[in-house]
Amino acid sequence: MTQNMTTPVGAELSASRSGTAGGWLGRLYRLAVVILTALVVVGLVFVIGRSAIYKIHEYERGLHLRGGRFVRVEQPGWHVQIPLVDTVIIVTINERLGYVERLAAMTSDNVTMDVSLQYTYRVTQPERFALEVSDPERIVFEFVQGKLRDVINTKTMAEVMDNRAAINLEVMQTLREIETRYGVEFITVQIQSASPPEEVVAAIKDRMVAGQRQAQAEAEAAQRRTLADAEFYAAQKQADGEAYQIAQLAQAEAQRIALISAAQQEATRAILATLASGGPLAEPYIQVLLAQELRENSKWIINGEGQSILDLRESSKSSGAAVTP
Repeated sequence: MTQNMTTPVGAELSASRSGTAGGWLGRLYRLAVVILTALVVVGLVFVIGRSAIYKIHEYERGLHLRGGRFVRVEQPGWHVQIPLVDTVIIVTINERLGYVERLAAMTSDNVTMDVSLQYTYRVTQPERFALEVSDPERIVFEFVQGKLRDVINTKTMAEVMDNRAAINLEVMQTLREIETRYGVEFITVQIQSASPPEEVVAAIKDRMVAGQRQAQAEAEAAQRRTLADAEFYAAQKQADGEAYQIAQLAQAEAQRIALISAAQQEATRAILATLASGGPLAEPYIQVLLAQELRENSKWIINGEGQSILDLRESSKSSGAAVTP
């Protein structure tokens, strides 16, 4: 009888413990669900807020599109958009830098020159710059390159070498034509370098070498002629005390001629070495030499490909015709 009464009591205790454990598990489960739901909600709010709220910096402008249609230009500051409906395109409006490197352009006197130019511009109408042109920076570069070539085509080689400021101004004036069309404003245009083709430089070097050889030959001939005249005159004055003095003067004159010739050859070699090295003094040397050639009324001979290969000096005394090889 006692055993039968104890069994129901133990069963009740076991059931009570089991119910308590099940209650704790249920509460933990519900708490986990609540925490997970809260995390999901917070994450969604963060993602939506991040995509809906955006900031535009001082050097930027925002193009606000709704459903693919342009709405307005957003100014610097915080803004709100409708996710999945609105789109914002950020356009940088600060100053941009561009280069035209070694553009081969033909001058009005049919000389091909390598011209390098640097230009800066900024965006004034971001909606035109970004929405009406597929590749605006490339379009601007091609336009600058084309206008530079057009201006060089109207100038002589001497003008390109010596009057870069006027060319810069003329290029800038022609670039004003596209400012409204593409929503930009050009700030500076500056020619960095303008060098003649290698054929012209080679012709200058060849002329200098030929001049050096001619000067050396003339100096040697003058030296021999002076010595011969001195010997002849000394032979006539053998009985006279002036013979020794005449011989000494002749030797001094011959030595002077030799020293002048050597100095000229050394100067020519130094200039040629500078031109060959391509250092910072090479371009000024070329400009000075070209200016001298042009002042002396030189004439550039062009081959069939439109490239300068030789220059011939016009002379009223020459009767022969110069022919290019």
